[in-house]
Amino acid sequence: MRRLVYKFKKHILSRKIAVLILIFFIKTILIAPQLFALDESERDPVVWNVSFEGNENYRSMVLSEIIATESPSIFQKLLGRHSDFRLSETELRRDRVRLMRYYERRGYQNISVEFEIIPRRKEWRKDVVFHIREGDPVMIRSSEVVIDADDEIKKEIRESRDFTRALAQHEYREGQRYQTLRRADVEGRFLQVLENQGFAWPEVEIETEIDTVTNRADVKIIARPNDKTYFTNITIEGDLSVPERILLRETDIREGGLYSRSKMQEAQRQIFNHHLFRFATVTLPEQTRDSELDVLIRVREHPQRTVQATIGFGREEYLRGQLSWQHRNISGTGHRFGASGRASFIEQRINTNYLIPYVFNPKSSNVSNLFGIHKIEPAFELFQAGFSNSLIYQLRRNATASASYEFSFNEELSRDPDVTLPDTVLNYQVSSLSFTGYYSEGLTREPRGWVVQPFIELSGTFTEASFTFQKVSLDVRRYTQFSRSTTLAARINTGKIFYEQNKTLPSNILFFTGGTNTVRGWSRQSLGPSRPTFSDDGVFKTYVPIGGRAVVNFNLELRQQLTGFIPNLGFAAFLDGGQVWNDIDNLGDRPIQFGTGGGIRYQSPIGPVRVDVGYKINPTDEDLNIFNGEDFGSRWSRIGIHFSIGQAF
Repeated sequence: MRRLVYKFKKHILSRKIAVLILIFFIKTILIAPQLFALDESERDPVVWNVSFEGNENYRSMVLSEIIATESPSIFQKLLGRHSDFRLSETELRRDRVRLMRYYERRGYQNISVEFEIIPRRKEWRKDVVFHIREGDPVMIRSSEVVIDADDEIKKEIRESRDFTRALAQHEYREGQRYQTLRRADVEGRFLQVLENQGFAWPEVEIETEIDTVTNRADVKIIARPNDKTYFTNITIEGDLSVPERILLRETDIREGGLYSRSKMQEAQRQIFNHHLFRFATVTLPEQTRDSELDVLIRVREHPQRTVQATIGFGREEYLRGQLSWQHRNISGTGHRFGASGRASFIEQRINTNYLIPYVFNPKSSNVSNLFGIHKIEPAFELFQAGFSNSLIYQLRRNATASASYEFSFNEELSRDPDVTLPDTVLNYQVSSLSFTGYYSEGLTREPRGWVVQPFIELSGTFTEASFTFQKVSLDVRRYTQFSRSTTLAARINTGKIFYEQNKTLPSNILFFTGGTNTVRGWSRQSLGPSRPTFSDDGVFKTYVPIGGRAVVNFNLELRQQLTGFIPNLGFAAFLDGGQVWNDIDNLGDRPIQFGTGGGIRYQSPIGPVRVDVGYKINPTDEDLNIFNGEDFGSRWSRIGIHFSIGQAF
């Protein structure tokens, strides 16, 4: 009975709600037209669209960034959120002036800009059209650089490579458009040339005559180098834990040396790059402008001893952690000693290192290491102990070269004791000399342009190695930025081992590929030739990779940041490919295999957190765990899930 009463009450309530909704709907239909008409007549005019006509040399997208008047987006129009886009004729007049100044500074002295307000079907919606007549720009008819100095100084300046380059590249050359906004750039270019030749107080003046009838300009650039200057007094501010001579040798500035702006900038970079200093400036204080020059160096040091602990997660290593200790100033010499331990489910490593930051000039350094490693890979297990020594030289800000020697004792075990490999337990020594290079076209934190990394290893040079071989590899990357939020990243990596002995090379020396940072879709080092493993009773278990002496990988990845919608979040789509061969003569035995997919990126304080899902396009039976026609795999055998911190490359 109670249930019937409850259902009846619920039915009555539903009917009441339906009646109320119907009444509200009828009232809306009857009253809305009146309200709508009221709104139409009383609404403030709104900018519905902004366009440009007659702009031949600058796109509308560029000009729209110059003006303050804006129109609502499609979504704002649909949602009725256009109250912030009220039409203001005062602002339009200012926009007209902004556009004229924009063109005038770029050489269009006869520019004409007018605006028109066009009502749409609904009176409060207005279209704004800017009518532009650009006219002919002012072109540079003649350009002359005059050096106001004696003949000897003139000759020295004109014969310098920097002056010749500036003369050929500055923006006020004959035949160029005369743009007033380039005046500071031209002055700065010639000032830099003079400062790099020893003139600390030069002056550059630009005189221009414009023929308004023919729209032609005659330009004269007058350079006054004034006196040559020499470093006379060097003052250091800051608490130093090393002798001043150690700091000064990093700057390469000497009392009595000829001044150079580039030398000042390089000195600041070298101090800042030194591990002991966290802050550095090299400046010229207020002083009399003569041939003697005072230099002020301000520095601040890092704490001499630091302890750092880090922890991370990844699909391959799972949990990883590192603990390190550093002493940045051993015995007051500026040398650094460090000890660290790193552990994950793949690798455990202990390491000590000693850094000498200055070998024969500020760009050279030497690092010595003692290390012990335990590594567990899909194909083998390795115990390694040894030492290495590396001489590093910074060729330029974006180019580095190094030469290293390594000696180690190694014990390598088959990853699966049921697999019959040529050597189940292999003991050997590595003695190799290697040369490495690094070049990056860009200097920003995010890579831009080309990045090239060659590598050469010569083993057995001093006869104490168990194996004599030569190993070469090349990694080439290209980062193309389509916009501030869209980047196309490409990489190709290839390598070859030259080896003529009869013994099989250890797995730790061979090439492997596949995994989070190479070919996604495959697990770590699993792409390439492999051999089956069996249980004690002869039942197939899985495949184990065996590596090879030739490898190639490529990656193509489109990265898109969603900065306009969700801060710090982005996504990527990729196509990877690669293969490993026993030797370069066997390239036809195994085709290139491909993986494709996508993932998300979150820009965290410790770097981009990356989750990728890869799909094997052309897997082999080994990749799918198929043995003698029987499928031992699963529906996930074609898919690889990769999680890591940092970009794939």
